[in-house]
Amino acid sequence: MSDEAVICSNPDCRVAETGKCVEGLELADCPHYGETAEVEETEEGVEAESPLGVALPNGAALSLVDAGVLIRRADSRLIALIGPRETGKTSLIVGLYDLFQLGEVDGVGFARSSTLHAFEMACHDARDASRRGVPHTERTQRGEVLFYHLDLDGGTAGDGITLLLADRSGEEYSEVADDVSAAAELAEIRRADAITILIDGGRLLDAGKRHNIKSEVIMILQGLIDAGAISCEQRIGLVLTKLDLIKASAHEARAEEDFTGLRDQILGNFPGIITRVDIFRIAASPSINAGMRGDGVDEVLQFWLQPTPTIATAMITPPRIQRLFGQLRQLSEPLGDTQ
Repeated sequence: MSDEAVICSNPDCRVAETGKCVEGLELADCPHYGETAEVEETEEGVEAESPLGVALPNGAALSLVDAGVLIRRADSRLIALIGPRETGKTSLIVGLYDLFQLGEVDGVGFARSSTLHAFEMACHDARDASRRGVPHTERTQRGEVLFYHLDLDGGTAGDGITLLLADRSGEEYSEVADDVSAAAELAEIRRADAITILIDGGRLLDAGKRHNIKSEVIMILQGLIDAGAISCEQRIGLVLTKLDLIKASAHEARAEEDFTGLRDQILGNFPGIITRVDIFRIAASPSINAGMRGDGVDEVLQFWLQPTPTIATAMITPPRIQRLFGQLRQLSEPLGDTQ
């Protein structure tokens, strides 16, 4: 081959490197050999055509970053739901959504949601369309916290409030009881306007489990407080779930006593940090005919929509410094040339 540059108009051909035609032809017979590849000219300033169609949100539960965007846009309430596994956290969330399907909830109306698909997925197994014998809600999987979103207006929501409900696996909250450092991953607790602690009514009815559930909740709270994740500005709610089972049980009075006793124990164990605990009793997704679906959820909603109280701080008078050097103050401007 000569020293001249070997060219080919076929962009897939490597004749300059291999000396062979990519199509297996003799170089003299190849119509592309020796030709320059044509380059399509584009007009300057003309943007490439965008694909047809409209990009729509998928309606899935929100990440922490996406939830933060909504919080900054409008008046909002972020709610953390904590408790051991299978206490009914997701059932409470979808129970509220189902109530809005029927209309206003205690004067508060549904405006919009960016997580409708997530709500519908969570609700499906509790509806007749699922063909299940009893209502069922899938357990939240371990991993990143996700948020359900509701924009509400009217009633106590006024001109509009964005409600974000955090959903995280109960096992991850239980880990805080054994390892305080695990609280560092629970960003929703630190940011929450209201913390809602769920107590499994079914376990309170069980003579062998009733004491375990109470001690587990106390230990979770102790871990969160030791980690600095809970502050005195946050509102605390204690919710007894599965009220339908309790009302149908012969041990209803004992379960009620255990529930109110737990509230008193929380107040006694964490003075100065937790000074008030509002209590609620709900049957978000009844498994027996002892109550209507969503019973008591409207009261929890009103608790969530309350404004976060501002804690007044006392003015602290700095002590008078006796030493002269301690009374010196930095000048606002540097000294000029003293010459």
